[in-house]
Amino acid sequence: MRVRPDVIVVGAGFGGLLVACEVARRGGRPLVLEAGPAVGGVAATVHDEGYLLEPAAGSFLLPHPHLTPILESARTRVVPAEATAHRRYVYDRGGLFEIAGPAAVATRLVSGRGKLRLLREPWVRTRPTSADESLRGFLERRLGPEVGRMGATLMAHGVFAGDPDKLSARAAFPAMVALDDDAGSLIRGGLARRRARPKDAPRAGLHIAPNGMAELAAELAASLGDDLRLEWPVDSVRRDGDEWVVGGRGEERSPAVVVALAPAEAARVVPGPLAPLLNEARTAPVAVVGLGGHAADLPVPSGFGALTGPDGGLHILGLLFESSYAAGRAPARHRLVKGIYGGDADPSVLALADEDLVALAIEEAGRILDVPLQPSWTRVVRHAPGIPQYHVGHSAWLDRLDAVAADLPGLHLAGWGYRGIGVASLAQHAATLADKVLTTP
Repeated sequence: MRVRPDVIVVGAGFGGLLVACEVARRGGRPLVLEAGPAVGGVAATVHDEGYLLEPAAGSFLLPHPHLTPILESARTRVVPAEATAHRRYVYDRGGLFEIAGPAAVATRLVSGRGKLRLLREPWVRTRPTSADESLRGFLERRLGPEVGRMGATLMAHGVFAGDPDKLSARAAFPAMVALDDDAGSLIRGGLARRRARPKDAPRAGLHIAPNGMAELAAELAASLGDDLRLEWPVDSVRRDGDEWVVGGRGEERSPAVVVALAPAEAARVVPGPLAPLLNEARTAPVAVVGLGGHAADLPVPSGFGALTGPDGGLHILGLLFESSYAAGRAPARHRLVKGIYGGDADPSVLALADEDLVALAIEEAGRILDVPLQPSWTRVVRHAPGIPQYHVGHSAWLDRLDAVAADLPGLHLAGWGYRGIGVASLAQHAATLADKVLTTP
């Protein structure tokens, strides 16, 4: 007779897998129900002709207080990125500027006046214009109009493919806003956090899954054994006395349920009061364009990649030098780059057909690298409904969700639509949910 699970997790994207693996790591019993034939959600790595293209995020920082224990417990294989991964660039006003390491000090990306205003940040005492500031409003208030506009554009493009005038600083980048909350200054807050870090604490470095994020998801799933069921679509989640009943290919019962689906998908299965709120979630479609070819035809500099600034004059939001920072993502003597298009930043470009989007990527990547490119391999991956957008008002939306969920004890929501879209953020939320479900009466 099967032991009743401590929690049923609906959905086996990274949000659901990390919750289940954290519950299992702590000695609990999860049951994961996934509608599709494979795990990983949007992390559907493309393997083709020796190229490895990640259509979603393909790297993460380790060690991490929540992600590292889960990965180690599941015996996943991750490796450090290449040492040159710390090199980052910005394309703006027709030029490519390095913004990491010693070169950042002398960069012409920001004027002397902008740098002086930045240095004044610890003494700036301006008050927020609203309780929930836009990313651009927050950074311009703290760092000045020039650096603030640049920083907000790069952060919005690089993480959310978003619009810095729409994204909420507090919801989208809570750790950054916490520096200002705690110390009244980003610089002072950053220095205080650095001093508080134990001297022997290892610095987090960029890591990758050598065979792709899809295989990393498969390794997490394998650690769950029979506690994962594929091709088990869920059509309802309802309360029955002191239990939750998950219906689909039969019924499963547990005192707790974590619905780890995109908000719009979750709205179709959760109890009525939550559904209208979940349908208010905002997303934006994106497209990833992979360009591969011989090194002579696709010269890629060392480094992680380049983001486009507010005056870049391009549709491309970012160009990642995949084969430069991640070994094994292109055949020997070949290179691979990945361009990001669309999102809230530039939704109209996604009306282009795939072949036209590829042509645009070849032309724009060539402008960024200042050399004509002749790729022999191309791939377009489109994501719809796309990446979540934490607009101004997102935190208030979460508060409303929490208020309704308070009347549904044992029901929880997880995934990148809520409290962070990176793998590390999902792991942090997984730890919080594991605390809750393992103490459910």
